[in-house]
Amino acid sequence: MELRREERESSQHQVSVWSLDPEGKIYVQEGQTLDISGAGACLRGLNRPLDPGAFIGVQNGSRRGRFKVIWSERNGQRAHQVGIERATSDANGPTRVLLVDDSRESVECRKPVLQALGYECSVASSSSAVFDGIENSDFDLVVLAHPLRDLDSMEILVGIRRSGNRAKTVLVSAHPHVHESLRSVSDGFVYAREPHSSFVAAIERALDRTPSKLLTTRSIHRHAVRVPFVVGVLRSGERTNLHGMSADLSERGIGGNIKSQLIPGEMVKVMFPLPNSPNDIQAYAIVRHRRGDFFGFEFVSIDDKSLEIIRSLCSVLPPLKAPQAAH
Repeated sequence: MELRREERESSQHQVSVWSLDPEGKIYVQEGQTLDISGAGACLRGLNRPLDPGAFIGVQNGSRRGRFKVIWSERNGQRAHQVGIERATSDANGPTRVLLVDDSRESVECRKPVLQALGYECSVASSSSAVFDGIENSDFDLVVLAHPLRDLDSMEILVGIRRSGNRAKTVLVSAHPHVHESLRSVSDGFVYAREPHSSFVAAIERALDRTPSKLLTTRSIHRHAVRVPFVVGVLRSGERTNLHGMSADLSERGIGGNIKSQLIPGEMVKVMFPLPNSPNDIQAYAIVRHRRGDFFGFEFVSIDDKSLEIIRSLCSVLPPLKAPQAAH
């Protein structure tokens, strides 16, 4: 028999349970606690079954929390009983979500679902509102609708990363085709057409996700390439462009001299011309290292066409004599 991690005590309280029905609609039912512990409870008296793995909102008077269904019995001695545990991200209080969306219809569709399941939800529809919210409030998660009419989704995601904010991000795309570079910058992804259950599941996966280490150390050849480049920095919703001159290039990043106060780990946008490209190459990158006025930038998001152009140029250039870790 499995040992319980925490002692439970018999305690009966009337509770309201908020969940999603099979059609994704909010369903509220009344139940009663049979026993409780510091991490969860056993519920009984529910007239509609709850599936293990589902996330629910439970309210007792003015107290409300978000829980995960661990087990559910429909028959036998424990028929109509449900075991629940408090969501990990909800342990220190309600999970705070910033919903970034400029569609009123979309907000009215998703916000009630989040609130019903126990999240605290705020809405932002402009770039300044997004960054004001991130700087002035302690959000756990940013849900970003894509595409937005007047906002660049990539700039918002990179700006959040660059700010050092610990909030996780979930991209909700109404577009049927989303490039992997955009998806890779977010912690979670879901299509807008998917049911609310998939939307909630994407949020919970993002909240539980351990941040990946962006900086890798795989060795790769660098090549001497001298071109002017621009580093775009997004700060509090305002873009600042810094100009410099490159010294080397690889398929993983670019390095060069620029007078700036950039700090290793910052997220930026880099733009530069190449002789074999009709348009400037654009990519999102992280500041890999700094030596005086020299900075190495590692690409974290670049489209396939631009990457092929860089590879094509590098293939005809001799490598630098002392290959180092990629930018």
